[in-house]
Parts: sequence; structure tokens; C-alpha cells
Amino acid sequence: MKLKKVFLRFTSENHYIPALLLLVSFSTLGYLNLKEIGTSVVNDGKIINISGRQRMLSQKLIIIAHKGLESPSEELNNRLNENILLMEDSHKYLLAHTKSKKINDLYYKDGLDKELKNYLSSLKNITQNKDQILFHNLESDSQKILKKLDGIVKAYELEYDNKIKELQEKGIYLFLGILVVLLIEALFIFRPASKKIKKDTQKLQKAIKDKTKELQKSIDIISDNVIYSRTDTKGIITYASKAFCEICGYSEKELLGQPHSIVRHPDMPKEAFADMWESIKAGETWRGDVKNLKKDGGFYWVSANISPEYNNDGELIGYAAVRHHITHKKELEELNKNLEEKIALEIEKNREKDKQLFEQAKTLQLNEMIGNIAHHWRQPLSAISTCASGLTVKQELGILEEDDLLDSLDFLTSSVQNLSKTIDEFTDFIQLDNNETNIILEEMLDSTIDIISPSFSSLFIDIQKRYKGDRTKILTIPAELSKVLLNVLYNSKEAFERNKVDDPKIYLDIYKENNITFLTIEDNAGGIPEEILPKIFDPYFTTKHQSQGTGLGLSTCQTIVSKYLKGKIYAKNIGDGAKITIELN
Repeated sequence: MKLKKVFLRFTSENHYIPALLLLVSFSTLGYLNLKEIGTSVVNDGKIINISGRQRMLSQKLIIIAHKGLESPSEELNNRLNENILLMEDSHKYLLAHTKSKKINDLYYKDGLDKELKNYLSSLKNITQNKDQILFHNLESDSQKILKKLDGIVKAYELEYDNKIKELQEKGIYLFLGILVVLLIEALFIFRPASKKIKKDTQKLQKAIKDKTKELQKSIDIISDNVIYSRTDTKGIITYASKAFCEICGYSEKELLGQPHSIVRHPDMPKEAFADMWESIKAGETWRGDVKNLKKDGGFYWVSANISPEYNNDGELIGYAAVRHHITHKKELEELNKNLEEKIALEIEKNREKDKQLFEQAKTLQLNEMIGNIAHHWRQPLSAISTCASGLTVKQELGILEEDDLLDSLDFLTSSVQNLSKTIDEFTDFIQLDNNETNIILEEMLDSTIDIISPSFSSLFIDIQKRYKGDRTKILTIPAELSKVLLNVLYNSKEAFERNKVDDPKIYLDIYKENNITFLTIEDNAGGIPEEILPKIFDPYFTTKHQSQGTGLGLSTCQTIVSKYLKGKIYAKNIGDGAKITIELN
């Protein structure tokens, strides 16, 4: 039922396929019918021809046999035998391809098959025995066979005519069926489809018109914003976008028909354009940055993509160039180039400043060293002076005894030796190795404290060592590390003096964690104001009066630790003071 409904719904847009299938079916049947007619014409015509030839051969054989009896010859015998074989083959072919019952009855029921075989057998024998009586009988038999062969030929012809007539009638019905299907399709399918096609065509035309407007808008947007041009094969401009006209300063009318070299800037090397032409003529896209000339003599930079254009036949018709404005980029590159030169110059200046900073730091440290030497020498020199004055007074009074002289000389000798020892200690400290050396950190810190202890003791600053071990081996640059330690300790000393701390204390710690050595210097000098804590390692930053310092101390420490000692230094407030931590790998 569903299939029947489908085939009846010719007016539906979705059911034109059944009608089309009917048309294909009728057309296929018509083709097969025509093919069958053609096959019948060939095959049945061949059978009719062979049956006619068999009729002719039956008479030809009797004629050749008669001649052979009258004038025997080898040639006549051969001709007779050849025609006998030909008739036998024809007879076998007809029997093999005969499908009609009527013709089969003529061959078998009426005895034609048997008569033909006897007839041909007798013809073979007559050439040997030359029997005249047999020949006369054969002449009589040939007339009988001739009549029956005439009947066979007519039967074949009648059967062929009936078959052709039947196929022709069948073809007419198929043709009428095709006409009916075409009429139905024309009324219920093609006519509505034609109307729908017309309607759809109108919609399509409207859609194309709308899309064309949208496309034109897009083209206008591209023209307004994309630097685009086209040329012929000789480089003559055939199209120029609005953006191209705006950036170069020429109108479209001024550009069209002009060679593209109208915007070539003299700064561009000829080799660049030679490379461009070589690439695009080879069918490749050329990409590169180009400096172009404006109408007013100015310039602009573009990043260009130039490609060959071909027609539908594959023939080169010109070139298309798409560009985007990169003048700002080029200016930035030039600025960066100049900036790099300036940075290099500033780096060199900073290196000189660093050298000056280190020299100033050395000078400050040297001043501190001289102050410490003065502290170390002040008491021994005072004792020497007192001893010498006592000897002088006793001598003038005449009460100088030999024992007093010897004791005073021993004291003076001991004092001078202590002074010499102090000089040696300071000399060793100042001449610390400036190369990486394995040292015991605790020993170096003790030596540093011994050097500065007089100046710190005079201010009643208590330096306490809280080492967790006594053999912390480390590979470092002793001279640079000593500078850092002295800078940090002197900063604490200045803080104590500035803040007038009653009970000044400095705590020193050394410990290791995860193969990192930590050295901390903690004081109770009041700490560092939180607002300046992040800035204390910046160059030239200081909280002192201009006459009291240059701000080189902690900045120098940070540079030495990070650059030479490959470590870190940082500060934080803790309790009633500040804590400086130095990390050494």
C-alpha cells in the first residue's frame, strides 16, 4: 500500500522518483525489445538464408552428379563431395537452431531429416558405381526433397514474420507507455517543477543580488583598509585600492596606467626588485619589506606579498600585490636599534660607575681600617709614652734604678711587638685572596671581628657569636666576602650611634640547609622603616645626611654577593632590630 501511494503521488515534490523509475523501466524494456528485434533479424535471417541455401544445394548436387555420370572427372567428384559436406553442415545447423514445433515436425514426423540423410548418402555412392537407375531414383527424390525444403523455407519465413510482428506490436505498446509516462510527468512533475524552478530562480537571483551587494560592501571595506594593487605583465597598474591611494597620496586616476615604479623609493636597492621580478616571473609569490615613495616626497614602509595571476586557460595576465603598513614597526625597529646603542653606552657608563663605587667602597673601608688601627695603637702608644715619660722623670730626679730601666725596656719591647703584630694582622686582612679559595667561614669571621673589635668596643657594642658548628668549609672569594661583612657590620655600628641604643648587641649565626650556607647578622639597632626596606639595596639610596654617607654600602654588598659570590643577600626586621641574611652556595 505504501509503495502504491508513493507511485500515485506524482504532484509531491518528494515523489518524482517513481515516475522517473517508470520512465526508465519503459525505456529499458523498449531498448531490450529493439535489441531483440535486431537479434532476431540477424539470427532468423541467417537461418532463412541457410534453409534457402540448402534448397539450392539439393538441386545443385543432382546437376553435378549428372555431369559426373556423363563425363567422369576427379574435379567433379571433389565438387560433389564438397557440396555434400556443405549441405550436411547446413542441415546440422538448422536442426541445432530450430525451436519451432511446426518445423521440428516437418523434419522428424514428415521424415525430411531421414530423407535428406539417405539422399546425401546415395549421392556419395553414385560417383563410385555409376548406376543410372540409382541416379534416376535420386532425381525423383530430389524433387520430393525440394518441395519439402520449400515448405521448410516458407515455415521459417512465416515464423520470422510472426515474431517480428509480435515484437513490433510490443514496441508500440512500450512506446505508448513511454508517451503516457512522459505526459504524466509533464503534467504532474515537470510543469510544477518548472514553476518551482522559476520561483527558485527568482529567489536565487534575489539572493545573488543581495550577496553581490554584501560582496561589494566587503570589497569596499577591503579597498578602504587593504593596500592592494594589480598590474599587467609589464608592471602597469590596472587596479588600486582606496587604502593604496590614501597612503601614497595619488588618486586612482593618477595611478591607473602608470608603472608601479611610480611609488618606488630611491633608498630601495635595485637588487631587491630584481629578485622580486625573478620570483614572480617563475610563478612564485614574493614576500618582503618595501620602502615606498609618497606623492609629496615622504615615504612609508609596507610588508608586501606579490603573486602572479592567470586566466582560465592558465595564461599569465598580470600580478597582484597585497601589502600592510609597517612604517611604525620600522620606526620602532630603528628606535630599538638606537636604544640598543644607548643601552650599550649606558652599560659602559654603569661599569665605570661600578668601578667608582668599588673604589669609593675601598676608600671607605680603608678609612675604617685606619680608624681601627688607630684604636689598636692608641692604648699601646699611650702606655709607651707613659713609660718613657716615667723614665725621663726618674732620670732627672736621679732615682732611676737599673731594675726599673730593665723592666721599662721589657715593657717597651713587648708593646712594640704588639704594634708590629697589629700591623701584620691588618696587612694579612687587607691582602685577602681575590680568587676563589677554600676557607673556614668561622675563622674568617673571627679574624674580621678581631680587626674591628676596638672601634666597636669603644662604643660598648657587644658582638655575640652563635655558631652551630666550628668548621664550615666553603669555596668563595675571601676578599669580596670580607668587604660585604665589614659593610654590614659598619652599617649596624652607624645605626647604633644614630639611634643612641643603650645596650647595643650584634648576633652572628652560621648554619647550613640543603647544601646552602647561611650567614646572618642581627642587631637591636631599631630596625629599618618598612617603607624603605625594599629600597635599601638600590644604588645611591641612603637615609643618612648627605655629609655622612653616599649610600654605597648595601648596594655594593648586593652587587658583590650576586655577581662575584653567586649568592643572595636580603634584609628583614626582626624584634627590635634588623637581620641581614647572606646565602652562599
